[in-house]
Amino acid sequence: MRFFFSLNKNDKATRAKIRDLIGFRPGNLELYKKAFRHLSASEKIQFTSVKNSNERLEYLGDAVLDMVIAEIVFKKFPFKGEGFLTEVRSKIVSRRQLSSMAIKIGIPSFIEVEDVLSKNRHVMSSLAGNALEALVGAIYLDRGYRATKHFVYKKLIKPHIDLDDIHNLHINYKSLVNQWAQKNKKQLEFKILTDKGNAKNGKFKIALVIDGEEIATAENYSKKNAEKMACSKAAEQLGLTPQN
Repeated sequence: MRFFFSLNKNDKATRAKIRDLIGFRPGNLELYKKAFRHLSASEKIQFTSVKNSNERLEYLGDAVLDMVIAEIVFKKFPFKGEGFLTEVRSKIVSRRQLSSMAIKIGIPSFIEVEDVLSKNRHVMSSLAGNALEALVGAIYLDRGYRATKHFVYKKLIKPHIDLDDIHNLHINYKSLVNQWAQKNKKQLEFKILTDKGNAKNGKFKIALVIDGEEIATAENYSKKNAEKMACSKAAEQLGLTPQN
């Protein structure tokens, strides 16, 4: 079995490359190596059934990235409501945007993956976005929240995202989720959890339900906007973008 790229040849060179990528010297080098190691290039951890891949770091990085972006957007738009902030955050952390940013900063050249997958451009684009999330998780564990926020803003947001214009990027999440449900023969419905008249805050609370399972909820003074917000959350959870 051959691999697309190996980070194990020279730790000194690897540390220098990662330093150039993230903007500061990495501490725990093994964390960063793992962040770029795809499942296809990993082996099982001794005495467990878990493979030593970047999947766990990707899970952590996804949550941390959501938090960092939420804070950046919250501070950038001090007079905007929850619906607007949720939509902007969703656009920034969409699979399409993450893959695009990962490719722009050179993530694919770091990915350790089985050779056959490296020849598929679409697959590598997807893996780049996943590896970027894993990298965020590695930075968080290695250097903490402040360094993670610095990396996200300086290396991702500032050079590649126009925060003043991204809210003009229109994505119809309701249509996106509907198309997904139809394609996969799923039954989709909106359920009113709290009526505007009964709610203490005067808002509608709407749940998006797919095949009887509650996927996402949202609150807004407008029933229509609450449905849009629930669809935005559901699209993020389901990994849906306009491309797929």
